[in-house]
Order: sequence, then structure tokens, then C-alpha cells
Amino acid sequence: MKTRREQAEWRREQLLDAALRVFAGKGVDGASVKDIAQAAGVTPGLLYRYFDSKEALVETLLAERGFLPRLRELLTADNRARPAVEVLTELLGAFDGLLADNADLMAVFFSATQARAALADLVSEGQRLIGDFLAARVAAGELRPHDTATAAKTLFATVAVGRRTGSAVDVAHLVELLFPCER
Repeated sequence: MKTRREQAEWRREQLLDAALRVFAGKGVDGASVKDIAQAAGVTPGLLYRYFDSKEALVETLLAERGFLPRLRELLTADNRARPAVEVLTELLGAFDGLLADNADLMAVFFSATQARAALADLVSEGQRLIGDFLAARVAAGELRPHDTATAAKTLFATVAVGRRTGSAVDVAHLVELLFPCER
């Protein structure tokens, strides 16, 4: 038998799953709290016990199921000591894989106009983390000096747009193109 806490966590995940399906089908702007509650088999009132608004659902989906948690994991101290080209290739491969395996989440990401500020914050944090990693590798003498913020934006945008347009990017080739290794 589940504890109250386990039951509440299960219900929360069920609501997030339903929200993801509804947002992917109707778009964030076209979906209502009633639609999400109906898809989850609950009342709108119960949904509001877990999330303050539809925007809070979008923000939670993107924050918890998006790439930022995985990015933080990949940029641990252990990985910071590995060659940048290896880390970047692994990181971009994981990002591309998340986009490929989660079409619904990708649809929410690209249609989340109501949570645009939260989305911008998440993207900005991801770009900052990559930029900091690149700056550290420049400081260590591994990479040539460059605009690390622009490089971080370019890496994410290239993979995301490639996946969105159906022209997946070869991430190893992208990393090699932007950060050529001495041979």
C-alpha cells in the first residue's frame, strides 16, 4: 500500500503526463485546465491542488522533464576533467536524443508562449552552464579563446532546429566543426 506521499507523487506525475499529452495535441495556448483534468480523469479542482495554473504545469514539465537536469548531471566535476570535444559530443547527443524520444515535450517547448519567461530562464541557464564549461576549457588551454556564450547558443540551437525541421544534426561533426582538434 502506498503512503500518502507516494500517492501524491504518483498523482502529480499522472497530471504531468496528462498535461504533456494535451499540450502536445492542442498546443499550450489551445489547451485548458479542464482538458488536462479530463485527460487525467480528475476534477480541475484537484489539478489546482497540485499546480497553481496551466502556466505552472508548463513550467514544471519543461524544468523537470526537459534537458536541464541531464545537463547538470553531464557537467559534473568528473566530466569537466574530460576532453571538451568528448563531453560536448556526449552532451549534444543526449540533448538530441531527448528531443528525438520526446516529441510531445518538444512540441510543448516550441509552443510554450504562455510560459515564455520561464522557458527563457531555462534556456538561459542551459546556455550559461555550457558557456561556463567552454570558458573553463579555454582557461585550461584546451580550447582556443572564443565567445563562449555564442558558442553555447549555437550548439543548442543547431541541434534543436535540426530536430524540429527533421534534419537531425550529426553532433560529433558539429562539435568538430566548431572546436577543431589539433591533429
